[in-house]
Amino acid sequence: MTTIHFILSAVCIGVATTIIEWFIIGFLFHRYQALTPQTWRPESYTSYTYSTLLSLLFGILFTTFYLKIGSHYVLPANVLSNCKLGLVCFGCFSLITELGSAIYVNYHKMFVIGKLIASALSYIAAAIIAGLFFW
Repeated sequence: MTTIHFILSAVCIGVATTIIEWFIIGFLFHRYQALTPQTWRPESYTSYTYSTLLSLLFGILFTTFYLKIGSHYVLPANVLSNCKLGLVCFGCFSLITELGSAIYVNYHKMFVIGKLIASALSYIAAAIIAGLFFW
């Protein structure tokens, strides 16, 4: 993977993650978020900026993970293999953490499901994008 491919992969993953989270959490499951208003901070330009920067950081970290580790466990140029890697990463890095947070934070159950769906789709998209830029 060249440097330009690394940068493009990280940026594309960051953009894809932002879009996925906006669509799933901010659009489809937003009404459930409103059922627990005492849980949320007010929205602002700063919070959106930090959220986008964290998505870009996720893109950098996932591309690094794919380059160093993930690429050894997928079939070359196989989207299904990359999807499986994304699901494994979701299960290892996000599923338990999200469920653990839902135990202690006053989230609505449907909002938790939305967060899990968004997280799973983000990992799958990240694995596919990194795979496309790797090969």
